[in-house]
Amino acid sequence: MVDDARAPVPVHAWPACAAQALAELRSGRAMTVISVHTPQTELRHQARQNIRRALQEALGTLLQRPAASIPFMSLPGQAMALDLPKTHIALSVSHAAGLSVAAIRVGGAVGIDLMRIEPGADELPDWARVTHDYLGPQTCRQLARLAPAHRAAAFARAWTRREAGLKSFALALTEWTPALEHQLATGAVTALALPESYCGALATR
Repeated sequence: MVDDARAPVPVHAWPACAAQALAELRSGRAMTVISVHTPQTELRHQARQNIRRALQEALGTLLQRPAASIPFMSLPGQAMALDLPKTHIALSVSHAAGLSVAAIRVGGAVGIDLMRIEPGADELPDWARVTHDYLGPQTCRQLARLAPAHRAAAFARAWTRREAGLKSFALALTEWTPALEHQLATGAVTALALPESYCGALATR
C-alpha cells in the first residue's frame, strides 16, 4: 500500500462521539472510524457483540431505520459485511485486548487493522522470519536496522498496514510476493489516531 502522508485518521469513541462519526459519513468523505472499549482479553465474543451493536446504531441512524433491523453477514473465516448491497457501504472490523475499531465507508472498499503494544514489550523471537515471509525483504531489512527496543512498535506499524491493505482487497493473510506488493500498491494506507498502547491503520482503494 502507498503510505498516506496525511495526519492520522480520527477514531471516534462510540457512542460518546457519535455526532462526529455520523457527520463524517454524511460529508463528502463518506467514511468514518469508530471504536468501543472491550474486555482486557484476547477472547473476542464480547468484543464482537460490542462493535456489532455500535455498527448497528451508526448505520441505523445513517440509513434511517431501526438499529435492530441492520443485517450483517458474518461467516466463519470471512469478514463481517453489511447485508444491504444496494447501499454500497463497506465495513471492516479489528479487535485487540481492550479496544475494537470499525471502519464504515460509503461507495468504496476499506480495510482496518489494530494491534496492542504493551509498554516495554519484547520483540517477537521470530520477527525476522515472519517479516520476511509476510511483509517482504525490504521491510525485513528496515526492521533489522532498528534497535531491539524500537522494533516491536515498528513491526506493529508495518503489520497493521499490511493487514489493512489485504482487508481492503478482501484478501486473506498470505505470504509476500512481488505480485501481491504491486496489487496492494494501488491502494492507500493511513495510520489511525489511537492511544499510545495501540497501533492501527486504515486502507482504502
